[in-house]
Amino acid sequence: MTKSDHELGELLRETFADKEHQVDHLPEATKTAASGAGAGSGAGSGGGWGAGRSGNRRLTPVLAGAAAVVVVLGGAIVVRQNLPQPTSLPAPAATTTTTPTVQPIVQTEAVVMWAAAIKGIIEREPGAPTYYVIDAPQENENGGRGKPFTDLEKGGIASLVAPEKIEWIAKRPALADPCSPDAGGPYVNVGKIVDRGDHVEIDAGVWRGCLSARWLTFRLDQKAGDWKVTGTVGPEAVS
Repeated sequence: MTKSDHELGELLRETFADKEHQVDHLPEATKTAASGAGAGSGAGSGGGWGAGRSGNRRLTPVLAGAAAVVVVLGGAIVVRQNLPQPTSLPAPAATTTTTPTVQPIVQTEAVVMWAAAIKGIIEREPGAPTYYVIDAPQENENGGRGKPFTDLEKGGIASLVAPEKIEWIAKRPALADPCSPDAGGPYVNVGKIVDRGDHVEIDAGVWRGCLSARWLTFRLDQKAGDWKVTGTVGPEAVS
């Protein structure tokens, strides 16, 4: 434990006061040696030197003890002075949590209608792990590309088609041999919404290859506030 400056000073004063008191009560042999040293100075150099050496040997333990106290106390002072000064640690930097933006699911009437048509054509070609859906409705029978679905519309359609997994693509990939048994897909497309007054019609198709494809037109009616596929209109082409 490190002592304060005041405590160290008090200890030094008490130590030296105690040693001075002990000098006044030296053993007789020490006092005699000291007296002999004084007497020997008059009797001759031989007697004085021998007595002085004896006296020095007697005083050495006392002085060494005092010196040891000073060294130990001094060391304690040095150690205390060398201790690093306490420093104030910087406060931890404030952190901010950013909440990720969640896109709302859009389920407008158009989204519900397109989702019903996509789900209806998938039910005619079930079992695929993933269906690749063209990300824009066809404007006409020649496959003219209409306005692409927005990200919100695609999210709404996918949520209504689930648990079937769909991936959006811009167009069906060109194949060296589209009639090969492994032509990829299945690829799904839907057409624009045609309003017939009491119902709506949407073209839909699914394609696995030139010998595995289907095209038709769905009829959708509003039932209990929701749009559902109720049948087909016109012929259904199958290859």
